[in-house]
Amino acid sequence: MNSRRWSNVTKIIVIVALVILAIALVVTFGEMISPTIVAFLLAFILSRPVNWIQKQTGWARGACVAFLYILLLAFVALMPALFISRSVAIFMSLRQTLEELIANLRNTPTRLLFVFGTYQLSAGTLLKQMGDVLQNVLAVATADPFSLFRGVTTGILSVIYVLVLNFWLLKDSQKFQRFIFEQIPTDYQEDVRRLGQELGKIWHAFLRGQLILSLVVGSMVWIALLIVGMPNAAGLALLAGVMEFLPQLGTGVSTTIGTTVALFQGSVWLPVNHFTFTLIVFVIYVIIAQLEHVYLIPRFVGGRVKLHPAVTFVGIINGAIAFGVLGVLLATPVIASARVIFSYMYRKILDLEPFEPLPSTQIGVRIRGLIAGRKIEAVIFDLDGVLTPIDMQFADWTVNHLPRLDRLIPPQQRWRLIRGFMLSAEGMVNFVISQLEHLELQQDLKRLMPFLNRLRGYVAPQQMKPLPDIVDSLQELATRYRLGLISTRSCETIHCFLARAGIAPEMFEAIIGQEDVRHLLPHSEGLLIMVNRLNVEPNQMLMISDTDTNLRASRAMEMATAGVLWGLGREQDLRDADLVLTHATELLDYL
Repeated sequence: MNSRRWSNVTKIIVIVALVILAIALVVTFGEMISPTIVAFLLAFILSRPVNWIQKQTGWARGACVAFLYILLLAFVALMPALFISRSVAIFMSLRQTLEELIANLRNTPTRLLFVFGTYQLSAGTLLKQMGDVLQNVLAVATADPFSLFRGVTTGILSVIYVLVLNFWLLKDSQKFQRFIFEQIPTDYQEDVRRLGQELGKIWHAFLRGQLILSLVVGSMVWIALLIVGMPNAAGLALLAGVMEFLPQLGTGVSTTIGTTVALFQGSVWLPVNHFTFTLIVFVIYVIIAQLEHVYLIPRFVGGRVKLHPAVTFVGIINGAIAFGVLGVLLATPVIASARVIFSYMYRKILDLEPFEPLPSTQIGVRIRGLIAGRKIEAVIFDLDGVLTPIDMQFADWTVNHLPRLDRLIPPQQRWRLIRGFMLSAEGMVNFVISQLEHLELQQDLKRLMPFLNRLRGYVAPQQMKPLPDIVDSLQELATRYRLGLISTRSCETIHCFLARAGIAPEMFEAIIGQEDVRHLLPHSEGLLIMVNRLNVEPNQMLMISDTDTNLRASRAMEMATAGVLWGLGREQDLRDADLVLTHATELLDYL
């Protein structure tokens, strides 16, 4: 005899009752939400070591989890002798430094900056307010070295709860996943599997990447500040490492605190005044931040967790209000996960494919002259790295002349690191050249140009030559499109290169050089001039460059963009471009 089916009214009543029961349970046991999240998080982190142990030994999963617990408990037992005493000393030293900084900020003499009507602004007032803010922000974090731990798992019962729940989650995780998967209708199982993969990559990238970033950045800050004689370098390095768990914001916080400490305390041994020492410390933080964004984050975190700074800021503040320290730490991966889920729901509502096709099933359909949904009428070429080779002597020198660094940083890794530094320094080099031009310091600029050109990878003017087959490609494109050429080099250098390469200047309807603009690339001034000279709408233009730095201004003007891998840019650096080409001659396949 078949069971009688529930009516729609019965189903609604049951669902409402279950929702009310769930809300009542959350309200009643709200204090256990944080420990439960910690248990699931630990299970996620420790699942890979357990899988590795099981793969190497062939033991039962419960035995593998127990063995891992024994190792972790042994490590915790050794921590007091190995780490805790030193860590507490560093923490207390940092606390003392911050308290002295707050006192200095509050006791700064008042000096008038300007008067606007009845309103007066003084440096002393600003610094005192900064001290008050710093006191409020750091009061909880510096109250006790173990306050973060106690804020997440309060009391011995909570710790036992976390450990026991984590044990069973690790032991029966595969059964739990299989049970959940079997409850999903067959038609949606593949979608859930793909969603699970995407979410797993986000959380693994965040947890592993942020931990590595914290250790690496903290070590770099400690070594650099120790070299220049920064007071309490270890404490500031600890602060910089912890702040790495606040993406987009943490670097600015640690930089601000570090430079402010330098301003008030000066160097232990450098014979410079406090202001000069502050500039030195600020440059150190900026260089480390550039290395982090150019090399460390793409390598260890990737782009899966990348969020707009405003979204990150809002998420961290709301996470702090709702869940305290745990909300601050997990705000970024939670928002990134929500982005994936809502993107899936949005595409399903619009009857679109929710996931990118797998590589084995990708079928590309190209329509000539149509890129990123735009009909192209004009093509703008950057010069160096697109039409001419890049000079990598600066990176080669670090490989050939610094053999003592081979054990610390292998030559190839060192070469890639310097290449990334050259890529990030291009915009700054162009800014320096523009400022020297504005100040009419021609002699200084002439003396510095060989070094600046080598730093941004520019070949000496007399050695410039076209890349293979590029001349024929330009001639063919010129029959169908309006061509433009833009460069940070002088117009004389550009025309000399065109003459040596056998390229008629008339092939380009507009040529923009250093003399035509006030600000060099990546500023959009040259692109605006190019739009006027070619008389083509920006959304019908294609900008081609070897660095994403130059392509950002083009995207801001709604131009289509193509990145070329022949120059400084790597594929991960150019991922925001509409096209990524190995060589500029591949444009003929699209245009």
